[in-house]
Amino acid sequence: MILANLTYPCRRGVNMKNIQYENGTVYYDLYGKGIPIIFIHPPGMGRRVFDRQQKLADKYLIVTPDLSGHGISSSSIQYSIIENYVEELKQIIDNEKFEEVIICGYSAGGAVAQEFAKAYPKITKALILSGGYPKVATIGLNLEYKLGMKLFKKSQKTLARVLANSHTKDKGYREILYSHMLKSDFAHWYKFYDQTYHYNGVTDLDSLTMPLLLIYGANAFWINHHRVYYERCPNHHVVYINNAFHQLPTKHWQPFNQIISEFIDSKLI
Repeated sequence: MILANLTYPCRRGVNMKNIQYENGTVYYDLYGKGIPIIFIHPPGMGRRVFDRQQKLADKYLIVTPDLSGHGISSSSIQYSIIENYVEELKQIIDNEKFEEVIICGYSAGGAVAQEFAKAYPKITKALILSGGYPKVATIGLNLEYKLGMKLFKKSQKTLARVLANSHTKDKGYREILYSHMLKSDFAHWYKFYDQTYHYNGVTDLDSLTMPLLLIYGANAFWINHHRVYYERCPNHHVVYINNAFHQLPTKHWQPFNQIISEFIDSKLI
């Protein structure tokens, strides 16, 4: 149940809004108009990892939340953080009175996106996964998780710096990402890591019957190997971005945005 809703001025052309509910307060940016696309961030990064997707606001309504415990959003720790995030997205959708949405999950945010699409298939007009996986099934991804969680325990600031530096060469944007990550609640950040590390959504993947777009960096072999699991989804499409690794929304935002736009225009309109 939504208890209150507030609207604040934000970056140019952007409204920051929030929903307050029993577990806390979730903030999200809203800009553009048209078909709503909700972007879901991975652990720690928050909504600012999708700043480059603001370019899509010329054609679509872009929604970028800070899931609870990230950025400026707050809540108590829940047993299943993935399920909690699914319901936060539903609260935002209800608050905005969206009839249908496109859900786009980046990296581990794809676990939330997949579970939302399974829980609310009639609302999910399409599902987009950037570097998506239904479970950690490669040695490389397993190692990436273990190293990230180990570094997190040693120094959250160092991990935030590593993530910011790996996502962009733009020094100003690096500082935006870094400072936004440090606003997060570290307990939420780690729990999001841990639960997506142990997440297994393979058994009911065939329930994802809506249009499904998988976008992978061609060089991120330890990630794009997971594409084989989605072959059981009847309406899936795979696109690779050449000379790219995993950080597509930031480092390769031009082709990333173009692929999303072409997918929507060709499959949904």
